[in-house]
Amino acid sequence: MLRLFSTISRSPEAPAPNVNFEGVWVNELNSKMTLSVDAKGSVTGKYETGVGAPPSSEKFDLVGFASGDLISFTVNFGEYDSLTSWVGQLTEDADGPVIKTMWLLAKNVSDPEEPAKLWGSVLTGYDNFTR
Repeated sequence: MLRLFSTISRSPEAPAPNVNFEGVWVNELNSKMTLSVDAKGSVTGKYETGVGAPPSSEKFDLVGFASGDLISFTVNFGEYDSLTSWVGQLTEDADGPVIKTMWLLAKNVSDPEEPAKLWGSVLTGYDNFTR
């Protein structure tokens, strides 16, 4: 019997965040997120979108990871049938700290419409979040 698991070693844990991601961040489209990060790099928070169907006052759960000065997080927009994930890095520009991210948004396409519309169900873009 082949024992696969005995030959697989665990990868080392990712480094803990070494920058402060905590607090409120706003992007260029006026979307706002409030982040909390624990010592192991688990990210939680709330996201309020400045664009799209949800009203800007509606808050959505945000979950993710931080490692070093890198961050990734996902928001489930629930009844609006979409998920969005961001990945990026904290850096500094002339105005202070900025999280430069790329995102992917997946929107649900109903089963009967998939053959014609699934090709356009994932969008991509970028956001820069500042304090």
